[in-house]
Amino acid sequence: MGFQFSDAHTDQYRRDGYCKAEGLFSPDEVKELGAEMDWIIEEWWGEESIGWRGPWRDHYLPDGQQRETRAVFLGNPQFYSAAWGRVIYQQSLNNCVRALVGPAVQWHHTILHGKPPERGTPFPMHQDYPFYPHDGPDFVDCLVHLDDAPLESGCLRVVPGSHTQGPLDHIEGDHTRPYLPPDQYHPDITETVPVPAKAGDVIFFSYYLIHWSDLNHSDQWRRSVRIGFHNAAMLPVGHDPQTPYHKVMVGGLKKRAAETKLTYR
Repeated sequence: MGFQFSDAHTDQYRRDGYCKAEGLFSPDEVKELGAEMDWIIEEWWGEESIGWRGPWRDHYLPDGQQRETRAVFLGNPQFYSAAWGRVIYQQSLNNCVRALVGPAVQWHHTILHGKPPERGTPFPMHQDYPFYPHDGPDFVDCLVHLDDAPLESGCLRVVPGSHTQGPLDHIEGDHTRPYLPPDQYHPDITETVPVPAKAGDVIFFSYYLIHWSDLNHSDQWRRSVRIGFHNAAMLPVGHDPQTPYHKVMVGGLKKRAAETKLTYR
């Protein structure tokens, strides 16, 4: 029997917009996934970037350091590794997701956020909703930790209960990724709660939850992989409900609803 959410996990998620499952992935699983992620980065990517660009950096980093931070981002590791393909079907993970968003669940994305030692980039306060808006609240992001993430490594920080506000207006444009206005939402004026984690832990949070993370000041990597799942009845905002929306089902059965029935002619 795989890992099962307790009522306390579910209650916290409903109340605060997040919860943490400790040791959801075993040490052996973490070792395999970490090694294959390192191989993907070396073989296919192997490039550090400045991280998330935008004028928010002037509000989060000291003068002269706005362009000094680094990060490694990598999408769809399942394109390069069978082990990462199996993750989205991992039974313990899926049991947790189904407890949060319902029995019929679709996978949406898998993305690595790698913060290198001592200069790993921060992320400004934001919700994940603007990155992939859907027509409902039942979208959960699962942050799988491949390394320990203590406070000094730039662990996830959240605003408990902020998911109840629904989608908020973000600063957007070609010059930046979406982030919340710093004059209203900033660590100096908005109280947040750190959520440190160990390798193998998974933090589940609503895509409406306000969150951010600080610089990695430690001498160790902070690799975490965000996997997004949503209730299969949800569609992207603006999507024609009669047009098929094919995302991988990882739990239950998807009802057809208004989608045109598939036929061969």
